[in-house]
Amino acid sequence: MFFILSKLLAFLLKPLNWMALLAVFSWLTKNKNHRKRSVTALIAILLVFSNPWLVNQLTSIWESGKRSPDTILRPYDVGILLGGYINFNAQSPPGVLTLHQAGNRLTTTLMLYQTGRIRHILLSGGAGRLIGDVPAEADAARVFLSQCGVPDSAIWVENRSRNTRENALFSKDLLDSIAPGNRCLLITSAWHMRRAEACFEKAGLTCDPFGTDFMSETSNGNWFKWLEPDWKALLKWEFLIKEWIGWLAYKAKGYV
Repeated sequence: MFFILSKLLAFLLKPLNWMALLAVFSWLTKNKNHRKRSVTALIAILLVFSNPWLVNQLTSIWESGKRSPDTILRPYDVGILLGGYINFNAQSPPGVLTLHQAGNRLTTTLMLYQTGRIRHILLSGGAGRLIGDVPAEADAARVFLSQCGVPDSAIWVENRSRNTRENALFSKDLLDSIAPGNRCLLITSAWHMRRAEACFEKAGLTCDPFGTDFMSETSNGNWFKWLEPDWKALLKWEFLIKEWIGWLAYKAKGYV
């Protein structure tokens, strides 16, 4: 039930959906006052949530796990890669994997393995959809890594988890059965790291964090960047709001 509710709630947490609903309401309502208020609210939401400076300040505070590969002086036994980076909706030809905004999770993990900073890769991620039929993400990622020259002996697969809590629980079960006591590096998006790290701690699996695909940016001297409305700001808000609500829900359930 928690899994179903979390997926339904995710729909309601998107600022773009709020604007769409307000636009439809203002179009359908015959009450002039209601129409005026809904249009005013729509404009206010658009201006606030498309502002790149505001969301950049918040992501800079929220993101964690910022670390250079050069700081890893002793290789980790395993790097645990959390799912959520493959675009299964893309009409890719067979044998070609399409990644979305969080794809840096996978490419960074591959880099850490190829440079000797992790000895094994644990792919954690099943088919976390409420509607639709897609393969387990860990299985698809395993094929990709094999194509990139990573031997099967270096890849461990946990393909049952549907959310971050299950990532932690099932990864711990797998490691306890095949490699207890290993030094672990947790690899996920920087904006997702706080909740992920807390879940793994709660599950009894201590990991060092390694954040990827950071959303916070620098202007590089172009201050106009912070004034111009940006559609990418809406996407960043979507990730942040989802994480904040997810953290509160996990806290209430005792998952973190």
